[in-house]
Amino acid sequence: MQKDPILEALARIEAKQDEALHNQQRMDAQLQEIHADCRRTAIMAGAASGGVMGGIVTTGVLLIRAKLGL
Repeated sequence: MQKDPILEALARIEAKQDEALHNQQRMDAQLQEIHADCRRTAIMAGAASGGVMGGIVTTGVLLIRAKLGL
């Protein structure tokens, strides 16, 4: 018994669509992971720079007070 070539072609197309969908889902998961990593890095960098700037401002205020004798 010979298979219908149209059905075979449709089966190949369906398999390729399933593979493309699987790859898209995998890429979406990777993009979400990258996005989360970027957010964590940005939060850490923001917190660190905020801490450094706070220290610089505090030091500046203390120097000005010492200079003025307050």
